[in-house]
Amino acid sequence: MSVLSAIEYYFFYPSFFLTVFFPGLIFTLLFLLVTIWFERKAAAIVQLRYGPYYASKRIGGLLQLFADAIKFVFSEIIIPNGVNPILYALSPILIVIFAFLPIELIPISTIPYRGSLFSIYYNLFYDPEIHQGILVPFFAQYNLIAVIALESLYPIFIIFLAWNTNNRFAIVGSIREAYLSVSYDVLIILSTLSLAIEYHTLDIAKIVTSGIPGFIANPIAAFVFLVAMLIGSSRFPFEIVEAETELVIGPYTEYSGFLFVLTMAGSYVANLVYAILFVDLFIGGWLPFTGFVGALYTVFKAALVVFFAVFLRSVYGRYRIDQALRGSWKYFFPLALAALLLGVVVGYIWIR
Repeated sequence: MSVLSAIEYYFFYPSFFLTVFFPGLIFTLLFLLVTIWFERKAAAIVQLRYGPYYASKRIGGLLQLFADAIKFVFSEIIIPNGVNPILYALSPILIVIFAFLPIELIPISTIPYRGSLFSIYYNLFYDPEIHQGILVPFFAQYNLIAVIALESLYPIFIIFLAWNTNNRFAIVGSIREAYLSVSYDVLIILSTLSLAIEYHTLDIAKIVTSGIPGFIANPIAAFVFLVAMLIGSSRFPFEIVEAETELVIGPYTEYSGFLFVLTMAGSYVANLVYAILFVDLFIGGWLPFTGFVGALYTVFKAALVVFFAVFLRSVYGRYRIDQALRGSWKYFFPLALAALLLGVVVGYIWIR
C-alpha cells in the first residue's frame, strides 16, 4: 500500500471520518451555526423582531450571527466564588460530549459491496442481522438500546453542571429539567420498544432495511417519539427550565462566554442526534440510497426535522412545567402504551 493509499484508507475509515467530519464534529459545528441562524431568522420574520431580520438584511442576517458568535467567544468567563474551577469548566464540556456520543452508534447508511468509497470497509463493518456492511462509527449489534441508554445519561450532567455552580436558581432549574427528563425518557423508551417488538430486533439498521418506515408500521409511536424528542432536547414549547424574563436561564445561569455557548450547544446537538434516530426509525433512513449518498440523504432528512423543531419556537407559546408533566403522563403515556400494543399486534400479523 502506497503512502497516498494509506492516507486515503485511514482518512475515510468510518470510525474517523464519521466522527470528525460527517456527520461528526465539523459538520455538527457548521450545522449548529445554520440552525441558530434559521431559528433566529424564523423568529424574526414571524414575530417582527429586530436583529437578524434587519441587520445585514441583504445577506439574510448572517452578520448578526457572526457578531453574536464573536461576542460570546471573546466574552470574559466569570467563575463564581466558592466553586471548584475545574469541575465548573469541565461540566459544559461533558454535556456536549455526552450529547454527541450516541451518534457514534447510529447507522446512517449501508456500505455496498462494490462501487462505493467505503466498500473496502464492507467486511470490517459487516452487520450479520442484515447481511450488509453499515456506515457507522462503531458497530454494536444492539445499537438501539445502547443509543437510548446513552441519551438517558444527558440529564445527569445537567444536574452535575448546576450543582457545580453553587447557585440555588441553577439547581432549581436542573431539578425542573430532571422532572421533564423522567417524562420524556419513558415516552421515548416505550415508543422505541414498540418498534423493537414490531420489527423483532434491537438493530437500527435492520429496522431501516426492512423497507417499511416506522411511521407507516406504527404512526402512534412516531408521534409520541417526536413529541418526546422535543421535550428531551428542550425545544419550544418545552424550553421550560429557561426563564429569560426572570433573568435566570435554568441550570446555565452562572455560565458566561464560551462556556455558556457550550451549554447551549448541548441542547442543539442532542436535537440533531434525536432527529437522526427519528429518521432511521420512522422515515426510512437512507433508503433507497446506499453509501455516502445514503448518509447525505439521512442527514438531510434529519436537518429538516431539526428545522421543524426550532421553527416551533416562533409559533408556539411556552408551557408551564406542570402543564408539560401533566401532558406527558396523562395524555402521551397512554398513547405510548397504545403504540406498544400496536407494535405487538403488527409485529405478529405483518412484519416478520
